[in-house]
Amino acid sequence: METNDILKNIQSGEPERIAEAVKEIKENGNLSMAQTLLENLNRIPDAHTVTLVVDLLADIKENAFREVLIARIQAETKPAIKAELLRIAWESSLDYSGYLPVFLEILKADDFTVAFEASTVIENTVCNLTAEQHRQLHEYIETFPEDKAFLIENIHAEMGCCEQD
Repeated sequence: METNDILKNIQSGEPERIAEAVKEIKENGNLSMAQTLLENLNRIPDAHTVTLVVDLLADIKENAFREVLIARIQAETKPAIKAELLRIAWESSLDYSGYLPVFLEILKADDFTVAFEASTVIENTVCNLTAEQHRQLHEYIETFPEDKAFLIENIHAEMGCCEQD
């Protein structure tokens, strides 16, 4: 399948064609279309196909993908799509610890579903944080709004584990 056909299938919004494109990308390793997949996530009409695309994107191992994903997360205004984008980050094997301020802002400012996904990203990156980032995270936790305090319990627990190592 040619690149243009893959892009047309992704952009079609038709679950069968998107699934075919995802399969083609997986089989042939053509992940240069990650940005197109990210941009079209909100055009996918069914949850199963969204999961296929999210799983595919979470498997990307190229470090340059981090910036593409972070830019897309920051630009997204729909909570459901933003939550899916954050899920890509926490399911990924890439290290997103350098983007801690982005995730902390989402944790603080966004609705529960999105904030929960951001807390999971942070929890998964705690052991990769620098000493300075740990200090900043401790300070942040001290001033965290009470109404979302339960979202940071796992982050705080993970910090304790990593700091003991």
